[in-house]
Amino acid sequence: MTMDFKFNPDFARQMHRQLRKLQAAVEKVSSEYSGKEMQTVRRALRLQWAAVGNGAKISDPELTNVATLISQGKRVWLGDDGILMAED
Repeated sequence: MTMDFKFNPDFARQMHRQLRKLQAAVEKVSSEYSGKEMQTVRRALRLQWAAVGNGAKISDPELTNVATLISQGKRVWLGDDGILMAED
């Protein structure tokens, strides 16, 4: 069995664009749902994340942890390295 691998010269730009979309989704939920009930935040975050496309998914425990922080009124964002962060 032979596998062909083709390098995508546009990969870095595509990944950067995907990260920016995810960052916008997290920031939107963080600002619009701050202080709301955790399950409501969780649902909104899951939907916004999936709406980015390209198979983007956030799974537990991150989904619940981030939703809990937003529900507690904490600002959450996605760093340029792809790591979810929250204020203390």
